[in-house]
Amino acid sequence: KKYYLERKMGNSESHAEDENDEFAKFDGIETLGYRVLGVQPNSPASVAGLVSFFDFMVGLNGRMLLASGEGLEDGDEYDDIDLPAVLKDKIGEELELLVYNIKSEETRLVYLIPTNNWGGAGLLGVTIRLDNYGGADERLIRILTVEHNSPASIAGLVPEEDYLLGTVSESLESTQSLADLLMAFVDTVVE
Repeated sequence: KKYYLERKMGNSESHAEDENDEFAKFDGIETLGYRVLGVQPNSPASVAGLVSFFDFMVGLNGRMLLASGEGLEDGDEYDDIDLPAVLKDKIGEELELLVYNIKSEETRLVYLIPTNNWGGAGLLGVTIRLDNYGGADERLIRILTVEHNSPASIAGLVPEEDYLLGTVSESLESTQSLADLLMAFVDTVVE
């Protein structure tokens, strides 16, 4: 089985109808995958060694999860793999997953078995989100200082060593996205 992982950005035009499409921002981007946002302990994803925030699921059983769009005419649909449907159809069967890690900039094959009786939520025990892995390592927020007795200090953040990557439900794209998140959750714990 051969996999092809292309590290380049595509260009696309913006259209008015795209404004209501949550996935329109990804049109023309060829470095897409499902970013692993969280991995539940003792889950199939944990056993397979998936790493939160740094791993992107990009291929399954010898095919790329998201089609390149090459050769598509206007109005044609992408030939993407319906990951949830495949997982449901393959419960109890080993799957070969191609994973790209933005930290090591390497791909690796992992093997896992979707199951609904591992003791937690979901078939894999993983939270994922469609995201662009091109330049993802540059969209990190580095902790420079931590005030004594601040929420950051209580959380154990270490200045000059730690980075904020995201929460269990979203990755942070900028300091503005962090500010918006913190304003939305004032006096609330954010994981």
